[in-house]
Amino acid sequence: MDELKKHFKWRNTSPPESLKTKEYHPKIVKNWQRIRLEPLLKKFLYPVCWSLFLLIVGIMFSILDHNTNFSEFIGLFLILSGVFSLGFSIIKISNNHEDSKPILVIKELINRTRFFMTIIIILLTSISILYKPENHLFWNLIIIPSMILWIEWLAFGSFYFSSPSAIWILNRKMDDNLPKEGLENSGWKWVSDSLNPRNSPFAIKKINDGFLELCTIKKDNVNYITLSWWQKGGIRHDPFVKNIIRGVAIPKLTKKLGYLSTEIDIKTLDGIQLIN
Repeated sequence: MDELKKHFKWRNTSPPESLKTKEYHPKIVKNWQRIRLEPLLKKFLYPVCWSLFLLIVGIMFSILDHNTNFSEFIGLFLILSGVFSLGFSIIKISNNHEDSKPILVIKELINRTRFFMTIIIILLTSISILYKPENHLFWNLIIIPSMILWIEWLAFGSFYFSSPSAIWILNRKMDDNLPKEGLENSGWKWVSDSLNPRNSPFAIKKINDGFLELCTIKKDNVNYITLSWWQKGGIRHDPFVKNIIRGVAIPKLTKKLGYLSTEIDIKTLDGIQLIN
């Protein structure tokens, strides 16, 4: 078990009482054990501060460049560094948990409004580098989409990193085939080529914008089945905590930008009892 906790970067401190009172353990997974994962929000604070500093300094250089001897590219570089350093930090932080899904994180980072802001920034940057416009007002155009994108990524990280993360595990006998037909009849999608997979996902179930995932792993000569709940943003959350403590870092901003937290309906776990 110790090796498994190290594998998933288990939270090595006891969770606060406020968290314990807001989490629960459904009967359908009574034989499963919760492994709380290392909190990610605290790792997000430094990138937010540093990227905001670069963004503000870059905006100042961009606005004042026509009154100074500094190159317009200094402001442009600082603005881009401030915005995209926050995006890269989100990807890096999400990789702190084992078996992360960086491709899903990248996809969601540039989804919806964020995609258009990214395209506008790329176009303005390309024009600035290729044609070097003499009108100083043109160099200031990149400020607005950059600020919007930075705020969007701030909300993204605040929402997904502030919710408790955990993985659920169950000891498994490797000689037994997994109940593929029973899981499929219960709404799970079988994603493995084997009835007895080793160290790989074998079934998923879509839930709203996220999905539940069942995997097999082997650590310290012990075999386990793991249950994870992946949010739309590509971040693993604990499915069995109350909605009130999800995405609480900047609730007004995240709600305004359309980030809505959901609770797992116990009925979606149908089929789990076949593994038990």
